[in-house]
Amino acid sequence: MTPIAHQTAISSFNSNHTSYDQFRPDFDPISVDKFLQDLGLIENQSPKTDKVILELAAGTGKFTKNLVDHGWKDNLIIVEPSKGMLESFEKNFPGIKTHLNSSYDIPAEDASVDSVIVAQGFHWFADRDSLKEIKRVLKPSGTFGCIWNYDGPSPSQVDVGSKTHYLLDNSLSTKVHIPEGADSMDISNSTIGLHKWNVHLVDYIYSFDVDVPQYRTGVWKKVLMDNEYFKPIEVETYFYKISSIPKHSVFQYWLTRSFITKLSDEEKVKCEKTINEIIDKYVTDDDKIQENGNIYLQRVLGTHSIVAFPK
Repeated sequence: MTPIAHQTAISSFNSNHTSYDQFRPDFDPISVDKFLQDLGLIENQSPKTDKVILELAAGTGKFTKNLVDHGWKDNLIIVEPSKGMLESFEKNFPGIKTHLNSSYDIPAEDASVDSVIVAQGFHWFADRDSLKEIKRVLKPSGTFGCIWNYDGPSPSQVDVGSKTHYLLDNSLSTKVHIPEGADSMDISNSTIGLHKWNVHLVDYIYSFDVDVPQYRTGVWKKVLMDNEYFKPIEVETYFYKISSIPKHSVFQYWLTRSFITKLSDEEKVKCEKTINEIIDKYVTDDDKIQENGNIYLQRVLGTHSIVAFPK
């Protein structure tokens, strides 16, 4: 029997796809270009748009925008299991064909794809059935890559012996020093810890995240390191930048998480109240910037990408 996509994800994204598209952060071009280079899709700063990319769990197109901006369109296959997500995707990219399918029934021929990319989603289907199907559609020389934006240190950043690269945005280059010999968790803690209000907030939010697959648990990484379809992770890249968010948007940002979306209305009201209390207690003047008369809160966001090769 063929597995089906995780129903918590489908239900959540069918209902919150509009706010997801509005409040989730974009992928920074610096991290995207390094990721595409690691996948063999950019060479000498030139995108290899003759390569066929299948973007799996494409969502509203947060990552797709980068592929389109690099010139991919005709050689781009979009697969997404949520009707709601596809509704937003098709508004954002009306000229790109989409497929309502999951990682368990990819609509592509055997050995027909140069790269499979999953942005912000592999943790939902990190199992051997998915990897078997992904390997099926990849050419023998193909590559599999995953990328996530994330808010806090977690087991997903534990080193596993792969080639590892660290990149800092200019906004951080004068504030963070990466000492020789530091591991990925040390760097994650020191960079994200620059803005303590967000550290406290992330700790609170993650207290709700107890029964659904998430990037931060690191389960996806264990699956990739030991399976019969892909070699262990070849390369990992971490990118950090300072990101600003309006104070009034902080709750809306977290409301796009499946484990917050599914709370009752009463629980959501309580969650929003606690978020505002944490902000009022921990935000300092150093955490604030003012733009066009509005107050924005600064935080450090990370981006983590990995590349693996089929066996």
